[in-house]
Amino acid sequence: MSDGAAPCRAAGPAGPVALAPRRPLRLGLVAACAFPAPRGSQVFIDESARALEAAGAEVHLVAPRGRERDIVPYRIHGLWPALRLRPRLALAGASLLARPFFDVALALRLEHVARVQQLDVLLAHNYEGLAVALAVRARTGIPVVYHAHNVAEDELPWLGGASLGAGLGRLGRLLDHQLPRRADAVVALSDDVAAHLVARGVAPERMHVIAPGLDPRPFVGWRRRRRKLRVVFAGNLDAYQNIAVLLEAWRQVAAVLPTAELRIVIHTGEERRGAMLAGRSGMRVVVARSLQDVAREIGAAAVGVSPRQSWSGYPIKILNYMAAALPTVAMPRAAKGVVAGRTGWVAGDESAAALGAVLREALLSPAECRRRGEAAAWRLDRDHSWRQQSSQLLGVVESVVAGEPGRGRLPAAVGA
Repeated sequence: MSDGAAPCRAAGPAGPVALAPRRPLRLGLVAACAFPAPRGSQVFIDESARALEAAGAEVHLVAPRGRERDIVPYRIHGLWPALRLRPRLALAGASLLARPFFDVALALRLEHVARVQQLDVLLAHNYEGLAVALAVRARTGIPVVYHAHNVAEDELPWLGGASLGAGLGRLGRLLDHQLPRRADAVVALSDDVAAHLVARGVAPERMHVIAPGLDPRPFVGWRRRRRKLRVVFAGNLDAYQNIAVLLEAWRQVAAVLPTAELRIVIHTGEERRGAMLAGRSGMRVVVARSLQDVAREIGAAAVGVSPRQSWSGYPIKILNYMAAALPTVAMPRAAKGVVAGRTGWVAGDESAAALGAVLREALLSPAECRRRGEAAAWRLDRDHSWRQQSSQLLGVVESVVAGEPGRGRLPAAVGA
């Protein structure tokens, strides 16, 4: 693969001598999550890999259940098929006990790919990916860039439930302090995550903020479609999504607006949990088989909703809403990408009553929904272009390869 650069020439005794063109950077992306999958992190990783490849890098994704037959422009290196390891989100019982074996297998696979492909940088996603990459760096010397989707102190208690939440919160604080600061550079998706990690020991000159990108093409065709009196939630049903609060808020909305409808759009594999939500007044659960199904459901609604209270993640669903020119109603602690009064509504507090109030306001204001939706699409195109994001990320990678992780440090503000 070539980056398209013209050959360099150097003067010699017999005149100019052609030099080989510089080879593209070889990036090893490591993800400790089932891949591919229609979830926010996996979609983000996939689109990031595509964008980096399009920008001239050579991208190798190392992740469980990778399928080389997938038609993608980058290379996927799955775990060895004989191991048949599949990571699960639940941190309890046999799943919790199996994670160390999975991480060892992932580290062995990453080291093998790194040596064979002569990788220049390991780009680690989420904490397990970072731990694996750091272990491989110790054996190979390949530098590590950590792509922080969230922080463990915030995320882990949601995964552990009531029984394990407090203990996992303490573990999360330890991980936040010990792991990110060991990377050669850290890229956060938002300012608050960057500030949190700097406070936990990441050197400021190694911290960079790059908002997530999104490919808007599946959604742009819905930007000017006629909207229904409908709210859409398009995401998984994990605990951090705060679905219980959304259901209570919708009960209050339906009492005032009986003709309004809430669509909860889930993916295949979540039908059992989705069935537990079915049969409620004014609400319908839809199983999306493809991204086109998701786009159709989002495009038909008047407003999107993100009820999550977990503050550190960057909900990709909000970017999907923005791409379809849909305003978002969000909770105050997790309203990334939402500008109150301009691209959506933000609830006054974290309660179901506050969420229900802004949902009613949005549904009763169709002209304002259109105006804020158009502003959201404009901000999506301006602030979340993958061409811009991949260029910034490659700048960080190149500085790490050059041994200057703070060179060309990005401004702190995102989407101002």
